[in-house]
Amino acid sequence: MPDLGMIKMKHGCFPFCLVFAIAMLYGMACMWPADARAHHGGIGIEGDLVEWALNVDQWQEEQSDQGHRIKFLAYPRQLVQGRRTRLVFEIQAIATGQYVSGLVMQLRLRLPDGTELTQPLPEITGVTAYYEAVIVCEQVGEYGISVASTTPGATFQAAFKRQVSGNALSGDWTVWTGNIMVLAALTITWLGLVLSVQRRFLPVRSGGPPASGIS
Repeated sequence: MPDLGMIKMKHGCFPFCLVFAIAMLYGMACMWPADARAHHGGIGIEGDLVEWALNVDQWQEEQSDQGHRIKFLAYPRQLVQGRRTRLVFEIQAIATGQYVSGLVMQLRLRLPDGTELTQPLPEITGVTAYYEAVIVCEQVGEYGISVASTTPGATFQAAFKRQVSGNALSGDWTVWTGNIMVLAALTITWLGLVLSVQRRFLPVRSGGPPASGIS
């Protein structure tokens, strides 16, 4: 007959092993890059669903100029030295609420050492009023990100700032706060599930000593 104490010990270790496995999976997923495809109303994700759920996040900020609303999105949210970052700009007319396509756009980057780089900002094929550039930040520090339209009758500009970290383990504290909260929620959920299964299926021992039979 199997030892009930050993069964309980084995099952008691299971939740901790499960939590450890989840934590390891989560940590590896956070360090693995993912690609995202922006569109109106949200993000379309290409790749593994777990990778998307644990890794992909975005920075969002907007400004207004000359009757246009310029929404700036960065994927991923935390810019890391040597890694690809997608900069996406959504342009909307404030008066009508319509998204504006067909613009001639330029992107200007000001690096931490003062160097300025300018490049075209083309519209994403098949996605109206979204203009995108992919950059690789080679320097650590604050980047100035400016976008401007030189289209006749629709000229405007906007400037943003983002901090580039030396590695993914430092930088934006809001990202790590959110990641810790998600991991804590997953841990509590799985612990509750495993403990409820244990209570349902493990045999219950009698709490009192056997009767002696002496009157």
